[in-house]
Amino acid sequence: MHEHLDIARQRFAHDNYARSLGIVLDELTHGTIRMHMQLRDDMLNWFSRVHGGAIYALADAAFSVLANNSNNLAVALDCSITYHAGPEPGTLLIVEGEKLSASRRTGAYLFKVSMDQQGKRTIVATMKSIAYRTGKPIDHTVGQ
Repeated sequence: MHEHLDIARQRFAHDNYARSLGIVLDELTHGTIRMHMQLRDDMLNWFSRVHGGAIYALADAAFSVLANNSNNLAVALDCSITYHAGPEPGTLLIVEGEKLSASRRTGAYLFKVSMDQQGKRTIVATMKSIAYRTGKPIDHTVGQ
């Protein structure tokens, strides 16, 4: 089963969009994930606030890796994000996610995006996600 985690890590290493945002995979198990991203000035919206799309992209990257860590190609069916706080530019965001359930064809996941403010963890967003599990193995040679 550890080889499945390795496949997910290898595929994520070829995620050009996540790399362009500076998203880093910190930890991955069969049921959990942790990633982080430093917010940059090019992630600001026209109000000079962090764009919600940047926060969503971090949570979605975690969803992609966690849902595909069993060598069963999964695609998103539904993602619902709720924003709780607006981080400042330059803030380090952390996403932690867990698999809530998985059947032969679907998986349910929960992600929490947070920031550390002077030693206090503040939740920035939560995302609930549902994946469709295709039953097909992941081609780990694509993009190499």
